[in-house]
Amino acid sequence: MHSPSANHLSQLIDAAREGDSDALGELLDSYRRFLVFLARAGLHNHMQGKADPSDIVQEVCLAAHGNISEFRGESVEEFAAWLRSILSNILAMHVRKYLGTQKRDPRLEQRLDQSLASATGFLQSQLAGNVTSPSQNIARDEALLQLAGALEDLPEDYRQVIVLRHVEGLPFAEIASSMGRSVDSVEKLWVRGLAKLKAVMSEI
Repeated sequence: MHSPSANHLSQLIDAAREGDSDALGELLDSYRRFLVFLARAGLHNHMQGKADPSDIVQEVCLAAHGNISEFRGESVEEFAAWLRSILSNILAMHVRKYLGTQKRDPRLEQRLDQSLASATGFLQSQLAGNVTSPSQNIARDEALLQLAGALEDLPEDYRQVIVLRHVEGLPFAEIASSMGRSVDSVEKLWVRGLAKLKAVMSEI
């Protein structure tokens, strides 16, 4: 699995801010699967099966292209946070449309923000360690995108049980009900999913 280094991502961010559309395109490609994972988590509670995460992310990328001049950050983390805020706004717009209302709902937007924060937090927790230097921060930022890609490569059942357990924080009984499986089979699926994820990450 190939992912550009965080140093290269920083260089792309600098170029994108200066109006280099090719750099922005490459940058967004690097974040695409990270955004798809977050979109999948955000859609789960509100309109599962009613929208395609990849289509949502395409809208995010188009919005980023049109609004890159508004990005005021400089770091990789700030760029990820900016993309996440765009994703949250677009998800909220789709949910309002699905619910048949154009009226903004601060509570809905807060729940979406929490879902995206939980998904990001899960990714970060899987990379937890003693980060004490800038170089370790750079490695973590790069690994975050690789981990999101690894999750997207998992079979759907594995990914779903991991999201429900670690992002949504559901007990196994609720996960079993949601997935139409027994609690025992869901627990085994969860163990296999985490083992598969660990194996994929060890190869990066």
